[in-house]
Amino acid sequence: MFLKWCLRIISEIVQVEDGFYSFEIFCRRFYSWEKKLRLHFDTSLRPFTTATAEWNSFGRLHRLTVYLLSDYHYELTECDADKGRWRVQVPLVPGSCADQGSGPSTRVDSCRISCEPGSYYNLAGLTCQKCRPGTYSLGGGALFDTWDRLPEGFYSQVESFRSSFSTMGRCGGDVNCSRYGWEPRGDFLASLGGPCAATLTYTVHLVKPGNLTYIYQYSDKDVLVFDFEAQNEQCQSVGDSKIDRWPAATKEGEWRKQVIHLKAGQNVLQWKTIGMDCHKGKPVLIKSVEITGVAFASSCTPCRPGTFSLAGSRICTECPKNHYSSKEASSCSPCDSQREYSPKGSSKCLRRPLCTIKDYYEARTPCDVNNQTQKLYKWIQPKICRDDDPESAHLPPASEKHACPPCNPGMEYKNGSTCKFCPLNHYSDGKAGCLKCPPNTTPNYGYQFERWSEMPSIMSTACIEPDGSSCGTAVGWQPAGSYIHSGRRHTDGAYLLLSLTVPGFRNKGGISAGHRLEAGRISFTFEMDCKGKCEFVFMQGSETKGVTSVQSWMDSQYKQEFSHAILQNDSYTFSWVFQNLQYDQGYYDRNAMDSDTKFDDDIVKIFSINITNTIDGGAATCLPCHQDINERGCIPCPLGEYIDPNTTECVPCPPDTTVSDPLAYGIESCQPCGPGLQSIDGVTCTTKCIFNVNNMKYDFRSLASPYLVKGSRLFTASGAQYFHLFNISLCGLSAAQCSNNVSYQAEGQVSQVKSFICRTTIVPSPWAEEGLILSTQSVTLGDELISISRDHNFMNMEVIEEFINPDFPNDLHFYYSTPLATRSCPQGRTTIITLHCNPTKVGNGTISLPTKCPDGTCDGCNFNFLWESDSACPLCAEQDYKLVKGECIDGVQSVHYLTPSHCIMPPSMPSSENLPCTAHIPLELEILISVIVALAIFLCALMVYFWKKTQSLEYKYMKLVQSSSNRDGPEIENNLAPAESCALDDGEEEEIQFTQPRSQGILNRIKAMTGKNEKGNPFETIHLTK
Repeated sequence: MFLKWCLRIISEIVQVEDGFYSFEIFCRRFYSWEKKLRLHFDTSLRPFTTATAEWNSFGRLHRLTVYLLSDYHYELTECDADKGRWRVQVPLVPGSCADQGSGPSTRVDSCRISCEPGSYYNLAGLTCQKCRPGTYSLGGGALFDTWDRLPEGFYSQVESFRSSFSTMGRCGGDVNCSRYGWEPRGDFLASLGGPCAATLTYTVHLVKPGNLTYIYQYSDKDVLVFDFEAQNEQCQSVGDSKIDRWPAATKEGEWRKQVIHLKAGQNVLQWKTIGMDCHKGKPVLIKSVEITGVAFASSCTPCRPGTFSLAGSRICTECPKNHYSSKEASSCSPCDSQREYSPKGSSKCLRRPLCTIKDYYEARTPCDVNNQTQKLYKWIQPKICRDDDPESAHLPPASEKHACPPCNPGMEYKNGSTCKFCPLNHYSDGKAGCLKCPPNTTPNYGYQFERWSEMPSIMSTACIEPDGSSCGTAVGWQPAGSYIHSGRRHTDGAYLLLSLTVPGFRNKGGISAGHRLEAGRISFTFEMDCKGKCEFVFMQGSETKGVTSVQSWMDSQYKQEFSHAILQNDSYTFSWVFQNLQYDQGYYDRNAMDSDTKFDDDIVKIFSINITNTIDGGAATCLPCHQDINERGCIPCPLGEYIDPNTTECVPCPPDTTVSDPLAYGIESCQPCGPGLQSIDGVTCTTKCIFNVNNMKYDFRSLASPYLVKGSRLFTASGAQYFHLFNISLCGLSAAQCSNNVSYQAEGQVSQVKSFICRTTIVPSPWAEEGLILSTQSVTLGDELISISRDHNFMNMEVIEEFINPDFPNDLHFYYSTPLATRSCPQGRTTIITLHCNPTKVGNGTISLPTKCPDGTCDGCNFNFLWESDSACPLCAEQDYKLVKGECIDGVQSVHYLTPSHCIMPPSMPSSENLPCTAHIPLELEILISVIVALAIFLCALMVYFWKKTQSLEYKYMKLVQSSSNRDGPEIENNLAPAESCALDDGEEEEIQFTQPRSQGILNRIKAMTGKNEKGNPFETIHLTK
């Protein structure tokens, strides 16, 4: 009797299901009648054959065996030449049953079988049927939005990078990439990236063209590269995927949808993350993947807990707040509104705790005409606590009216209600009204918030759920008098955002005398109180540099002050983000929440925020300034000038100094340029690529044009590869530019950068026939040239030891800096280029990277390059040249100037030239001839001297002879012939002629005049002639 009754029940089920039974409906109905029944059937619809029942000794059902065709399942063959298929029955386990119950194969005259969304294809009846309540189907599609485990068909692979330049692994050694890769995290997939390549692959066959739609979050583009690729069965990229290969970056907490068109046939879908350095950044998240155009769905997918669906549904709908559902639910059940609550999409209700003093906050009414206000108390929204219990806390009553609290410095009450900034050229301490600055002074503008009785009008708050939606009535940040704190009662993983926009600063920043000049400074005091995992992030964003994370803190933090220097003048948006990270390394799972594990008390408090040197805002004090002759007010000094404190006149800064503040006060505001730099306008320190260092001149103008340097190629075993391309402009005469040729940036961000040195990431296509080379992730490595010297260190920068050669002390080092702080480089990025004189490297020479750091850097922040060229040698001085003259031909002689190896010829000096021929005597011979000529002139002069002397002596001698004759008397007179005449007429010179033996020379005559004869007679006998 029971068997007949059981068969009748089954027949009813079969009748309801149009000749087929559903295991889940049958099991549910029969199990409610007999609790001990255990059946194992296939979930798809199958025809039955017969059934038997066994009874125990107590007359109760012991075992029910239903002999069905569930030993088989249906499959469709591949399309044949006639564009048709066959439906065949295949045993679930080969050889497990006799082939007695299988029916004949059925012909299906179509290869493109698909159903509408909300339906599935019944292989038993070869028809499309609507999904029952609690399930859904995309028809000809597939949806993956639950990531408790990696769904069937998905494959994750992670590989480490190797360098063709070095055998060493990245980050100073081999990296364990098993810690990275794509991992399921409940509501989404996450890839941490790291210094590895992680690939997520899914293969699908489309019977008709369809779409791939995936929702992702990608907020840390400085550390990770996110790549998507769709390929066909020949491993060729699908055409449209080239356009969408590089998904755009998203803002913090933002979800973005990407739609890609796919062609019919086999499609291999790959999501890949590539870690650029060793720093751990924000993960890439994939929330859902939906594919349309697949053949058909042979069954409907049950809705996950926290969702429901009606019959014929395409998708499951999340349960609203204060409702819940289990798996495969056709509707959501309400929670007990008095005792329970639940967030949106909950699988169970949570117990409402009793209200405490932490569940409400203090507010105040707007100030009235009498400057009076009163305190009010409000529940934190959404209100989830119970206040109907005697032990619960209740809202305190409103206070009596009292005087309004002071405003923040630089502000005053406007319209008797809220605090506003003072008018132009006014200042205030916040307690009294605004006052006009005295003559010859100007307001010292800034933003100073230390009283939080209300939310400042220039600040904004937001709350973003983990799914990207708004938090609804919940507030992101709440003022609380002496501080502002993050909101409460939020879903774990929600982003609580506080933002403040500053249009600009008065100073331009820069480098002077080895010290960095600040455009401004932001500082704030905060405190974190976390019972579980939480994170507090401070970020800054600009239109030119994008959004970067400056600093982050985890878990509880004591009260402390953080100060950050603004080193480049720009318009900035400063943001503070707080996030509760409850689930497994910060990944959120709403189904894991309950009243015991939800940490509603996790908050961060900000006590004060101070931003200095802005171009607007409020002023608490006034500064001296320059005033024109008509005394119409303060005017800024021209560029490169400062205010003389004695005369309040504008005075130019000394040469090679700069001033960055338009209201610079005193000569100390003029800061000298860095070593090797000069200033012409008093605003910027530059160089013309011509230097004079220690009396040695350098001319690098031939190296001034932008120069491309290719970094080491990094690759994985599967073929994934990339390399960095550097663009270097040594002196900045023509800026180096790095561009992206893919749509990679978030909306509103630039796609190229210009600076002294920049870097872009080049990712070649693994398929050579495509010829696709993509450049992305362009960043600047040197916005400022701050020093040129022979010193091996400057400020906090130091030349890598490999590039220091003691044998070449004349090498010059160029120091560059990019002050913008990022999460991976809190101090910004620096670059040092060492110029080395190498006569064998002609022209531009070569640029080398460190051996141990094949990508120019070992830490991702500090870069070093070695530039070897003959153009890096100093200029030769005049004494360094070697002159070589050629043969004189037709009165023209070729002259060559040879330079030594340690220097180069100046550009203005020709290597050779043609000159008129000139007699040229060697220097040694010139000296010898000069000596001989000088000696000959001396001897001739001496001869003339003695000749004149001899002539004078002869005359005197004749006189002596004459006088001697007069003294000797007549005897002598008789012996001498009388002279005709001894007198001289007027105008006549006395002429005496005498003869000497021809054998006597000049020397003998000199000896005769100066010597004596042997008898002691001083006179000499001379033969006179007529």
